[in-house]
Amino acid sequence: MKKIIKFDDKMQTGEYELTQKPGENFNPEFKPELTPKELLELGVFGGKYMTD
Repeated sequence: MKKIIKFDDKMQTGEYELTQKPGENFNPEFKPELTPKELLELGVFGGKYMTD
């Protein structure tokens, strides 16, 4: 799988390559305490997402 993600906004410009399928091959030390849904419910983005 090779997919290049490019970004260019007010805060940053660049690109990166996706090398793994979504949700697979995490570092074994990565042990999140909350799910993405729980993070959003807690307002991790201050109730906003990408407001630049």
